[in-house]
Amino acid sequence: MPEVLSEKMITIAEVKKILEDSMKKEELNSIQLITLEYARSFTKVKEDEVEEARRFLVEEKGLPEEVAIQILNIMPKSIEELRTILAIVPKTFTTEELSEIIAELNKHRKE
Repeated sequence: MPEVLSEKMITIAEVKKILEDSMKKEELNSIQLITLEYARSFTKVKEDEVEEARRFLVEEKGLPEEVAIQILNIMPKSIEELRTILAIVPKTFTTEELSEIIAELNKHRKE
């Protein structure tokens, strides 16, 4: 079994990309195949834009990395959904800021 060198939180879209890249090099085991199918079904953000969207949430909006990842996994469509995710964040956001976040998410939403 391979040794774990480090841990990093990643989005479902990034999991999908990693597994698809791995599949090109070697055969995936059953757990990896199940995970890939899950990732293909539930990825809601464009894989090539996930880093840009994460940077927006973390650097421009000051959200913790873990919260940004959850937002990108869920890709809320309404301010109410976004507020629910942000309930754990001590920072308060105006309705205008929440609308801006939703608009930015919509740019990166997978069709």
